[in-house]
Amino acid sequence: MSYLRQVFMLLSTLIVCLTGCSEQIECNSVQTQADVPSEDGFTGYVVDRKDNSILVVDPAYEDFSANGGGSRYYPAKWFSNAPDPQIGSYVEVWTDGGPENEPYPGQARAEKIAVSCPVAPDGAHMTDADAMTANEGQAVHVTVKDEEQVGKQGGE
Repeated sequence: MSYLRQVFMLLSTLIVCLTGCSEQIECNSVQTQADVPSEDGFTGYVVDRKDNSILVVDPAYEDFSANGGGSRYYPAKWFSNAPDPQIGSYVEVWTDGGPENEPYPGQARAEKIAVSCPVAPDGAHMTDADAMTANEGQAVHVTVKDEEQVGKQGGE
């Protein structure tokens, strides 16, 4: 009987240790370094990581073609002080209010980071995060078509 008790205690301890050692951020959780900022943060997908920094790109593009700029400009920023969000995570990042470097992509220090739960779109087999990390380390070629291009193809 004492042998079974020892095995049970060992398994119980192992289970408690393994579940307590998880370091991944839970979705819809917030990683905070200070007080909650009152204004909207920078939202987008984490597309790259280097050391303690993340590159966040907003999927909603801006059109600057009327001013001679590009027709599809995707806002992007490197945020330091961001140890946890992984590539593919959808995040909202608030800065500490310090000066931001403005070359593209911008650079700032993260003060607070909110990570959203990945959800697979209707009819999809993968979440956005899964799709972004499926071929990690390999070149990925994606054809992006806007609504106008899709409409033209449908009418041909």
